[in-house]
Amino acid sequence: MRITDKVDVGGVNFQKPDKTSGKASEGKSGEGTPKDDQVSLSGTAKEIGRLQTAVSKLPDIRADRVEELQNAINSGTYNVKGDAVAGKLLNNAIIDKLI
Repeated sequence: MRITDKVDVGGVNFQKPDKTSGKASEGKSGEGTPKDDQVSLSGTAKEIGRLQTAVSKLPDIRADRVEELQNAINSGTYNVKGDAVAGKLLNNAIIDKLI
């Protein structure tokens, strides 16, 4: 499977940022003080952030699964079905061709 990180952000609906003099925009009151920027996150965004943190703490390798497979291979009880392997190889080749 081929994974790329190319993202096209251009297009018809792409709005270019305003080019100002580089100074902070003045408030509507005309006092010359810049407005404070504010960010608010929805509950869903906060939950996604929490889940991303939890996932990043998980190990990359599932040691229990690796040990289970090693034991099966060493004992001779691990059987691989050729049809299943061939099917997955063909699926990945087709997906790579489409991407």
